[in-house]
Amino acid sequence: MPLPSSKAREFWTRWKILHIRQLSETGRATEELWLPEAERTGRALDQLYLKHNDSPRHDIAVDTSTRFAAGSPLMLASPMYLGDMSFGALSGVPNAAIAKAADLTGIMAGTGEGGLLKEVAECSRITVQWASARFGVDSNSLTKGQAVVIKIGQGAKPGIGGHLPGVKVTTPISETRRIPVGTDAISPAPHHDIYSIEDLGQRILGLKEATRKPVFVKVGATNYIPYIASGVARMGAAGIIIDGAGAGTGAAPSIVKNNVGVPIELAVASVDSILRKEGLRDNFTVIAAGRVSCPEDSLKLIALGADLTSVGTGALLAIGCLMVHKCHLGFCPAILTNKISDSPVRTLSMDQSVIWLSNMVRGWTEEMKLIMELMGVSNFKELRSRRDLLLHNGSLNPETLQILGIDAKQQGGSSSSTAPVAPSRAPPRGANLWDFARSTALWELAGTTGKSPGEAQISSMGSIGPPFVEAPTRLSDWVVTDGAQVTRPSIDPYREEIEIVNYLAQGRIRLAAPFFFTHLPENVPDDVRTIFARTASSMGLLYDDSSGRLGGGRYPGRVIASDEGTSQGSLIRAVDLKRHLSEGSPVKEGNGKQGTSFLRIPSSTKALEWVRTNIQGLEAYQGFVVDEDEEESDLQLELSVSKLDRILIETDVRWKFDILAEGNMVRGSEDIVKLVAMGADCVGFGKAALLAVGFEDDREIVVELQKLTDHLENLVVAFMKDIKLLAGAAGMSSVASSLVGNREILRTVGLDPSIRKELGIKPAGAA
Repeated sequence: MPLPSSKAREFWTRWKILHIRQLSETGRATEELWLPEAERTGRALDQLYLKHNDSPRHDIAVDTSTRFAAGSPLMLASPMYLGDMSFGALSGVPNAAIAKAADLTGIMAGTGEGGLLKEVAECSRITVQWASARFGVDSNSLTKGQAVVIKIGQGAKPGIGGHLPGVKVTTPISETRRIPVGTDAISPAPHHDIYSIEDLGQRILGLKEATRKPVFVKVGATNYIPYIASGVARMGAAGIIIDGAGAGTGAAPSIVKNNVGVPIELAVASVDSILRKEGLRDNFTVIAAGRVSCPEDSLKLIALGADLTSVGTGALLAIGCLMVHKCHLGFCPAILTNKISDSPVRTLSMDQSVIWLSNMVRGWTEEMKLIMELMGVSNFKELRSRRDLLLHNGSLNPETLQILGIDAKQQGGSSSSTAPVAPSRAPPRGANLWDFARSTALWELAGTTGKSPGEAQISSMGSIGPPFVEAPTRLSDWVVTDGAQVTRPSIDPYREEIEIVNYLAQGRIRLAAPFFFTHLPENVPDDVRTIFARTASSMGLLYDDSSGRLGGGRYPGRVIASDEGTSQGSLIRAVDLKRHLSEGSPVKEGNGKQGTSFLRIPSSTKALEWVRTNIQGLEAYQGFVVDEDEEESDLQLELSVSKLDRILIETDVRWKFDILAEGNMVRGSEDIVKLVAMGADCVGFGKAALLAVGFEDDREIVVELQKLTDHLENLVVAFMKDIKLLAGAAGMSSVASSLVGNREILRTVGLDPSIRKELGIKPAGAA
């Protein structure tokens, strides 16, 4: 089928898809062995090149075979693993075709957590998955194939369980998974019998005893991946499957898919390094998964330390995937992920699918062989962990090179590829903060469009988020959050309570969530402002009326009022720093509800230094409002929040003061969570809410005020659910006690080291 056009940038571009299609049609290498410069993204893997000659070495015979696992007699014809995809996420025929193609080509295939189809169980070169929900698992299924895989997590949603929407749970799925028809198949986030590395060790031993098969552990690539891999190796597993950020999925919350986890190349390099350091690398198989887009990617990952590479999305592209990101809806135009019924009208051809997949594997292997000939490498033992065979193009910072284990002097290749955009310390005024994908997501959350208002957005396939596909616009685009796996349990947001209530002014003000509505742009009508204030009041939030447009006492509620206007009926009075400097401390006891006063400062270096110098004279205030929209602001909000938090900690007064961070450039729940982890107690946003309910580019879209209220309430509820998903994925049951100022759950990816140090966040992949 012809490839559709896309309004958003894609990782899986037209060239990558057509390249895989050509492999699947011919079974032979193409004329383009190397990824074109125009196709290289900002990810580190695309900024690396394999050392090679212009002509192949004819004096060597390349052997592409490799052993599957230590102690296993099974040899693979190629170091390829067709990724774990479950029955239900896929429509049956693709599951069987993948397993049959692995048998025909002499490689390995995973089976996912959806139970085993009869046609899949009959194949020999498969692994059987032991996942948290135990769908279709019994002693008979576990003894099929060559190995058992304990699935702890996956790259698209580490810290979150699998999610098959109920619309796709038809009778065949119900019977295979042993669940009721039409119910969401949501796997628990943690294994409820695996809460520690010792628990995992017991499970590994038990499965080895029960099946006499090697046991692998599958995890998403997250903050502590080096320690996780070390623990897995010490507990007797045969190997680990590491699924990097941006990996494909049939359904996942977008907020998790786009913000949790680290790229596979950083994870593989750090895991290989720590295993070698601790003497655990021998006899332990490392399988790298997540955005393996071409044979060149496979070889570079092996040079970084992998034994095998997993091709999941690539396998689907080989049999017709069009990358329309609708897998979770059950209406796949390529009949790969469509809803399964007892008598489907359209059925994918099993024979043709097996041919295409087998051809893809053979063509992929042939291209790897040709590249190895150009490199003068005769087998994968000579390539594995050979970082000296990798060059970089000069765009990677020293920290990233150190994590990858590549000498900065090993520079070469082209410098024309897409390098990461240089981050700025200044607020991103005029930047494209509101692209089509972000606007669409906000509309769906609010119910302005879509069918699931007030719910976390569910999407499918890989991430297109910044900094590697979409262009980054804020510092938070270089920051990812953690997904709890093995080293600590995740908290299941679908089944367990996650507390997002927060308190200000030492407990005097209770907020239902760690966010509020900031001051809105000047052109917003007063009736819309009133709706924002009412919604804040009814839902336990705050509304910043620093413009005074609501008249303070004219509309009593949960309002942050300016000290220059009337503050009667307001919950917090914000004193502007300029007024404080000109009049001293204009705080009067009892002025404002409960006498709660905050000092409003711009997001600037000068303001932060003033606070550091004068902190002992600010006892009359209960906190600070850091406003990125102030004209004097010369720092992005992330930097100001993190610096102010550390100033208060260093001066031993953090407990006395709250930090409210606000600005109309705060884009959504992901920015809120990251700012809270950097030190904010509460985060204010405005334009994002306006866009969500129908105001775009400062032009009002006519909408009934009641509908506007409904949309705004939906957005608040959806943001609350998003925050619970990210907190739960990181293993936190309380935002106030565990998330505020917890920079340890954050990592930067590719961020300039000087800015990273100012934020106080570790780089991704660092042990």
